[in-house]
Amino acid sequence: MISFYYAKPSLFSRPVWITLLEKGLEFEPIAVNMAKDGQFTPEFRALNPFCRIPVLVDNGFRVTESQAIMDYLDTKYPQPPLLPKAAEPLALVRMVQMVSINELMPAIGELLMQKSGQQAYAKNRGVTALTLFAELLGEASYFGGEQLSLADIMAGVLVPIVCELGLDLKPHPHLQSWLDQLMARESWQQTQLSTAEKDRFLRSIRALARLWQKRRQQRAEQLLNPSP
Repeated sequence: MISFYYAKPSLFSRPVWITLLEKGLEFEPIAVNMAKDGQFTPEFRALNPFCRIPVLVDNGFRVTESQAIMDYLDTKYPQPPLLPKAAEPLALVRMVQMVSINELMPAIGELLMQKSGQQAYAKNRGVTALTLFAELLGEASYFGGEQLSLADIMAGVLVPIVCELGLDLKPHPHLQSWLDQLMARESWQQTQLSTAEKDRFLRSIRALARLWQKRRQQRAEQLLNPSP
């Protein structure tokens, strides 16, 4: 049995959740309440010492880090395949995944936190990523060709967020069409935050960031100065 530890607002949890649904796998969803320090409990730290969500446990085998979980699921449960086999489309899919994580995700964090002096840089990162995505997608239905891939899942979770935070897909009409078809899929609909959930998330994001900084400092002090 697959156990999936997640938090619905988590942008790292949702791609794994969508992957599970697209694979048609049976799993036990276990919600971790980040607002109440659920990721810092001893029980969760035993699953992931970095206190990060999500975590997947498959018949006793534990996997952390969202991209590793998605790779594991596609290899262990290969139907339907979410990674192309040929070198060029596989490289394209990996590029989109990495740009999503390394550029879009930090841009979203900076835009959400509204840090003075960083908004222009964050928007530039987002615009550059979207422009590259439009170029890589071309006229194809999906980044891997004509079949949904892990790149579509990862980017398809983050692109709507940056658009809600002020970026625009009008210069990239085919990218908008790509996003529309993803958001119409049942897996996107099922994992989408409601308006009320989204509002609560946006209100709490700054408090959560301060909490994470505090917890990380406490954890660092524990590691540097272990109890006798």
